[in-house]
Amino acid sequence: MSAVTYLFSQSESQQHRNAPFIFLKARYIVELTGKKARTLEEFASILATAEPTTLFYHVYHPLLESHLVPYEYPNDFSFWFSDSFQDKDLAEQIANISLPEKGGLEELREILLSKINAALERNAQFSVRSGNEFDFVKCRFVVYPTGVVAKNIDELADGISQASELCVFYHMVTSRLFKKSRYDDFSEWILANTSYTDLAEAIRRVDPTTHMHVRSMQQEVLGIIQRYLKNKNRSSLGRKS
Repeated sequence: MSAVTYLFSQSESQQHRNAPFIFLKARYIVELTGKKARTLEEFASILATAEPTTLFYHVYHPLLESHLVPYEYPNDFSFWFSDSFQDKDLAEQIANISLPEKGGLEELREILLSKINAALERNAQFSVRSGNEFDFVKCRFVVYPTGVVAKNIDELADGISQASELCVFYHMVTSRLFKKSRYDDFSEWILANTSYTDLAEAIRRVDPTTHMHVRSMQQEVLGIIQRYLKNKNRSSLGRKS
């Protein structure tokens, strides 16, 4: 079964030029893989061949469930390296990984493995106790429309302000990673349907991994749009006076 199921025409998931923005959201269904790691070698071996949704879930789901991991180690991998594996240096490196620029989850895999292999080269040898192994999972997700659409930038801002966490997370994180794009859905639509290229770039630069929860990221995106439009209106009034 595919990792993603669409409950609408897949053509509607694309933000085409001269088309309204369709607000979507996804539900995530977690499944056990049966794979566990007690050592860093085992961890690297499993990670190298793990399904992309395994990387996606373990690194990004804490944004939706921020109470499950501490601020210092904001993803499952970094938390395990710190709490069970007792390698604080590696934990900090994995905690500070930004959203991949353009290669999606395969780029993320390469980044993770490079840091883990570097740790192995410095003889990071340790085996956790039984019961403390890292338990790898994977996920599937179902995507469906929320019923909200935006035909212009003001309606887009209104839609973002009222969107659920699942909706914002899908457009800012899930969609971008699985389509291997430099752009989230909001900035992609702005590029395709307005002349506000600098606004699109400002939203694109929002890094979800710097936020502890989706609402914080949502407020940052909304604030960027609101300040941009306010400044643009001021400039227009200045030219008229």
